[in-house]
Amino acid sequence: MKILSGSHLISSEYDVDILITTDIKGYNFSVPYTFYFDGNKVYIYQYGILKYTIDKKIDVKFENFILRVLIGNEIGIVENYDKAKPDLFICFEKTNYPSKFFYRKAQMWVGAQVSNVNVFGHIIYNGVVNRMLFSTKSQDGRLFEGTTYVLLNNEELVLGSQE
Repeated sequence: MKILSGSHLISSEYDVDILITTDIKGYNFSVPYTFYFDGNKVYIYQYGILKYTIDKKIDVKFENFILRVLIGNEIGIVENYDKAKPDLFICFEKTNYPSKFFYRKAQMWVGAQVSNVNVFGHIIYNGVVNRMLFSTKSQDGRLFEGTTYVLLNNEELVLGSQE
């Protein structure tokens, strides 16, 4: 399962299964699944067809791979990380407040530690998408944090240059 988080403009460079983006203007939905976060809700498209609109939490199954999408306050609920564990958590938040930004990061870190499952976070902070990957496989619990695109290829992490 290849997951690309970044601009849809680079999606043609990789053969990905899922694109996570915050901008679909001019996008032709060429990727099998697109997760579009507008700051409030996540819209999941299968090619160009809208399948789900989520504003809290959902489990999405792709063959033998389960993703749990958490939005906003759902990120801070420990039970979301502890019960019926998926293969990957994908979290979304939007804020202009530094305290909320760091609070959500801490909650995602705790979620990865509690569940022993990777947590792939996306926080739009002051209009800029910050991507972070938390894991118990890292000494400090964080594999990546930045504003560049990120490609997850099963257990491999590929980082791009600044957007």
